[in-house]
Amino acid sequence: MQHTKHSRLAQAHGLIRLSAIYDLIVTIGFAFLPTASLIFVGLQALHAELGLSGELPSASSSSTMMFVNLMGSVVTAWALFRIFRPSLAAGAADTLARVLFSLAMITALAQGASPLIVVMLALEIAWGVAQAAVLVRARPRPAPAAAAQPVVSSDAHR
Repeated sequence: MQHTKHSRLAQAHGLIRLSAIYDLIVTIGFAFLPTASLIFVGLQALHAELGLSGELPSASSSSTMMFVNLMGSVVTAWALFRIFRPSLAAGAADTLARVLFSLAMITALAQGASPLIVVMLALEIAWGVAQAAVLVRARPRPAPAAAAQPVVSSDAHR
């Protein structure tokens, strides 16, 4: 039983680390203004090439870029933390963050954002479901209660 418990925990930590590596790769470019601007130019070109409707954020908006850099910086730092210190608590917090990001993307899509967001949404949901599944399997369970033994008092034999 101890081996199974350990392997479930190791599996959870491995997936938490893997999701963090994915997040790092996907978001580190947004942490820096020059690379975030290039990403936006690339997304605009892809959006136009595919003839999609909807809107994408503009790299020419300084307030948009400030929030993009903030998001990129925070997610990059959070990803590094989970890479080096994966834990069930970090996995649970990250799963919650994925739910919140997914809700924000669904809201953006409903308000006319580019359908390119659907790709990111699908990945967020997939990582969230995968992480939630390993967290449920790895969560600590209370030890089974021992069979109740009658308490015999030394006074009972007199």
